[in-house]
Amino acid sequence: MNIAITIWGNRISPVFDSANTLMIVQVENFKIISRRFEDFNPKITTRIASNLKNFHMDVLICGAITDAQSEIIEKSGINLISFITGDADKVLVSFLKKPSRISDFLMPGGNIDTHLANSIIFNDMQK
Repeated sequence: MNIAITIWGNRISPVFDSANTLMIVQVENFKIISRRFEDFNPKITTRIASNLKNFHMDVLICGAITDAQSEIIEKSGINLISFITGDADKVLVSFLKKPSRISDFLMPGGNIDTHLANSIIFNDMQK
């Protein structure tokens, strides 16, 4: 499974539009196999899905995102976990250890289905 996280410094980029870097992490059996950083331009809405698909990701974790952008991402088959804030490594480790705890990193006013987070990680790890 490949997880991408929008990065700003060492934190999750607070706004998807302002993210210029993706941390892409390959995970197998709940362990990080590899990690790389890729340049990313989310400002061209018509190319968001194809740009993300080029990185072969299964999950995107990001900060605030518009409804239009999230719809594009979800329709492309990528599991989206949005409105997340905090240190990117801490979020990643927490998500891998106990996916439902990702809600601990939720931005004020954000909402996440913790059952969805659990199903994403467990279903993808069984493939």
